[in-house]
Amino acid sequence: MTPSPKLAALALNEIGRLLGTLSEEQLTALAEGRAQVEFRATGAPAEPPARPRTVKAGADLDAIVADIRAMTEEDDVERYLTARDKDLPLPKLRELAERIGPPVTVKGAKSKAQLRKNIAAGTAGLINRPASVFSGSWDR
Repeated sequence: MTPSPKLAALALNEIGRLLGTLSEEQLTALAEGRAQVEFRATGAPAEPPARPRTVKAGADLDAIVADIRAMTEEDDVERYLTARDKDLPLPKLRELAERIGPPVTVKGAKSKAQLRKNIAAGTAGLINRPASVFSGSWDR
């Protein structure tokens, strides 16, 4: 078992991407125990993570939520949202924050910049916060 929550979160993101490529029949077989996923280390270097999808004018908030949840760095989430600034006016950004749900706060966010920060802190920020709070604190 890994002592690194950040590394575990990255691995879970990769597993999520893998599961997203399976058909419904494959997922059903896996869920019912009629199939299994096998881990095999290879000598080839890992592929770089896929770039976030480009969101079209009619921003698909469900796709944006999925992309954000796959990110592990607050700065990446903020850059992602900034790149989609034209697709996400303030009311859409508020709706996005509400879809993500707690711990993303909408109250008090009067600007898009503040709302982007709240979304980043409430998603990827939570992945990194426990690692920074607890790393080394018990090694005394």
